[in-house]
Amino acid sequence: MANNDGVDAPFLPGNLKCMEAVYEPSRQQKIKHVVTTTVVVILIVMSIAVFERYDSELPQLQNVRRASEANYLDTNGKTFPWQQLRLPRYITPMEYHIRIYPDFRAKTFNGSVTIQMLTEQQTKLITLHGKKMKITNVDVNIESKDGSIWRKGQVRAMYESQKLEMHILEMTEILLERTKVNVTLAFEGKLMKKLSGFYLSNYTKPEGEVKYLAATLFEPTSAREAFPCFDEPDMKAKFTISIARSKDQISLSNMPLLTSTTYNRDIILDTFQQTVKMSTYLVAFVVCDFQSVNRTTSQGTKVSVYAPPHQISQANFALDTAVKVLDFYNKLFGIKYPLPKQDLVALPDFAAGAMENWGLITFQLTAILLDPDVSSARDRQYVVIVIAHELAHQWFGNLVSLKWWNDVWLNEGFATFVEYLGANEIDPSFSKMDLFVQSEMINTMAIDCEGNSHPVTATVSDPSQINGLFDAISYGKGASLIRMLSNFMGEEKFWDGIKKYLNTYKFGNARTEDLWDILTEFTQTNVSSMMDTWTKQMGYPVITMKRKDEGVQVTQEHFLLGRQKAPLSPYNYKWNIPFRYAVAKTSGISDQLINIHMDSGTKFQADHDQVKWMKGNYGMYGYYRVNYEESNWRALIKQLTDNHTVFSSTDRAGLIDDVCFLARAHKVSQTMALNMTKYLRNEGDYLPWSVALDCLTFIGERLRNKAVYDKLQKYTVGLMHPIIAKLSWEDTGSLLDKFLRSLMIDKALEFGHQTTIKNGKTMFHSWMKDGKKLNVNLKGEIYRAGAQYGDISESNFIYKEYIKAPIPSEKHTLLVALCYTSHESILQRLLKETAKGDVIRHQDLRIIMAEISKNPKGQLLAWIFLKDNWNNILEWFSGSLFVLPDLIQSATSSFSSVKRLAEVKAFFNSVDASAGKRQVLTSLNQIQMNIDWLENNEDEVTSWFKDPGNILLDNS
Repeated sequence: MANNDGVDAPFLPGNLKCMEAVYEPSRQQKIKHVVTTTVVVILIVMSIAVFERYDSELPQLQNVRRASEANYLDTNGKTFPWQQLRLPRYITPMEYHIRIYPDFRAKTFNGSVTIQMLTEQQTKLITLHGKKMKITNVDVNIESKDGSIWRKGQVRAMYESQKLEMHILEMTEILLERTKVNVTLAFEGKLMKKLSGFYLSNYTKPEGEVKYLAATLFEPTSAREAFPCFDEPDMKAKFTISIARSKDQISLSNMPLLTSTTYNRDIILDTFQQTVKMSTYLVAFVVCDFQSVNRTTSQGTKVSVYAPPHQISQANFALDTAVKVLDFYNKLFGIKYPLPKQDLVALPDFAAGAMENWGLITFQLTAILLDPDVSSARDRQYVVIVIAHELAHQWFGNLVSLKWWNDVWLNEGFATFVEYLGANEIDPSFSKMDLFVQSEMINTMAIDCEGNSHPVTATVSDPSQINGLFDAISYGKGASLIRMLSNFMGEEKFWDGIKKYLNTYKFGNARTEDLWDILTEFTQTNVSSMMDTWTKQMGYPVITMKRKDEGVQVTQEHFLLGRQKAPLSPYNYKWNIPFRYAVAKTSGISDQLINIHMDSGTKFQADHDQVKWMKGNYGMYGYYRVNYEESNWRALIKQLTDNHTVFSSTDRAGLIDDVCFLARAHKVSQTMALNMTKYLRNEGDYLPWSVALDCLTFIGERLRNKAVYDKLQKYTVGLMHPIIAKLSWEDTGSLLDKFLRSLMIDKALEFGHQTTIKNGKTMFHSWMKDGKKLNVNLKGEIYRAGAQYGDISESNFIYKEYIKAPIPSEKHTLLVALCYTSHESILQRLLKETAKGDVIRHQDLRIIMAEISKNPKGQLLAWIFLKDNWNNILEWFSGSLFVLPDLIQSATSSFSSVKRLAEVKAFFNSVDASAGKRQVLTSLNQIQMNIDWLENNEDEVTSWFKDPGNILLDNS
């Protein structure tokens, strides 16, 4: 198929709303593009065609309905000729030639796509995806068997199913097996302000002029909203993309620009080089007026960062990071980045942090732009890890793609794991491999212990189910399992296996099983038999270590919170576990790695008289919890009290997290969990403090309206006071020291530490009244002090600063702080402005709902907003990953009364909540768990805080 030979005219606004494109292949199989200005609209009402038999190579679709059992209808109410949620495999796409024109005045787009395809078996039906678009003309050309001539094919009928998001062309003749077919479809659609597909965005220049742009976000199933296509990841093809634009704009796509042709002095048609073989969800294009900065990697890849002209000065840090990370990954993976360029584009409207489109990564502004004089260390860290994540995808996901979305973890889990390696390589001070334990493993385990979780690999077919898999299980758990396996195999063998995996499946598709098979070659263990127990069933085990006779008995069971029962599991919730433990004896500490088989317990020898304590999951590489006899818990607490540095900071964090969650599951007492927190007055590391404060915050949220809450506040600030005094407000120490200082001050404000409140307000007023420059790493906390404990004038000042802030990271910091205001009128204004989408963009609703819900004055407001704006929310975020589940979670999951439980259940039963069904069930389960926690634990916790032995002087 030719790339851009014989292009006669672009798509011209005004005289060409949408076009008829006739493609006439030559004997050399080149396609000549002849564009006319005639709009031919095909309106077809036909009876049901013969249902073509489906290729049997898709095992996940064995239980499909035949035409006689159909319930998928076409737009005329008749049975659609194809009755499966997956496309048939009787036709394979080979090449696409896409030409598209966004009309910003009319807020529409139109174009054409020619798809060269190959029939795998004889058929009359050509089935492909299309959604929210109008196909205005179809032209089919068929190659002769010997390849000597092309002839025009006749389309007898055309069908559309909105439910299946598919179109079918029924030919008058049977297309024989191994026949090449060129199908050209002209189409048009609406260019809307949404966050998926091909969508409209804008930004405002400093002088007030509004500039429009158009961008794409196709993952997982939105390419079909931009052009008709075979929109499934294993139906890879090559793409040649042409974009018509005005002369004051630029266009970007996956590959470098090949040619630019001017028409009528105003319209330019940009044609890009043909891509490598890739999936439709990785296709991308942007039309904008951005500027760029660029550099070249040591291996010759041109890297460019694009941003609105007034923000391009904020792109240099991202450019430097991207070049360094690409150089590192080239060495790590042993495969050179395969494209000639890598663009990174900062978009004003973007639902996710970023999207890994091959050669054209798109970002939310806060994930790529920063000013070193204004942005904090955490802002810089965020930019580094997002860039490292998306560049990891250029190999994991792009070079080797998943075969189907049930293995989305192969993309996201690997990229999440590798992002930490990339970030740590760029700047070891980030200590990212230590932070992995909390950010990915501990945070994910907190939700993976509920009955509504799901396996890492889950059977999906419907697009709404696919979106639901882009969650912490695929990202955090997937990454944690990879880290656990790497530690078990040894890094050298593990990476040897990964390099072979990438080389074996490059430019193709793979399944989880394919990865396990290759890794098995590099270890004496059958990787599949071990890892399938982790990927094919939800949740994780709790391992109990109990002294018995002359040794220690180790057993496992499924760790589950809440009343909701887990679904059936193929392994009956047993796991093959690489278990590392440590034993402290009078002679010292020794550790060992053993295998716990799913069908049997394990026992190891130990001289009980010599054992001081035992610690399971030593090093915190295992995705499981560990429980002990009460005597061993007491011994561990004593060790923490006497000398906590015997354990690494990650092991201390793991002990705190385990005891807190085991207390929630009634496997240890709440008293035991609270007793462990006492040692924290001597703790000086970020990770243990972060986990412990999450635990105390959880208890506080349950008891906020109870009389004992005051005692919990005093206890918590009493614990924190020594470290707050030591750290002070000065910007000193390591990166983790800075993170700890920020955390402690933030929590001190939350729990009412008077000295911190006073200092924070003083600094806020110095900034507000005198313009004093603030510590960039504590600005968020200082802004919060003004918002939470100041008058309404302070909150109004923050809002005005938010509106005019030119740095995205600064806008984010101001917005988060404002959500903690004590004035409901400000909270209501934030929600109303987000609904408008002008001053505060729709994409920021995730931030506002998450933060306002933590504010006692905002929790109910967030819930009311969600209910009142549900239909709008569905429209804003239809097809967007992450957003809808996060909004449901934020607005509902902290409720703890029977009344609210009934209200949440009734509301979601009354609306279309199919796109967020999993999160609705999760939130209902969490509300019930909150209710149960109060019933089961309030008295014990209240008694503990009333005990004089547990009173700490907060010195506030």
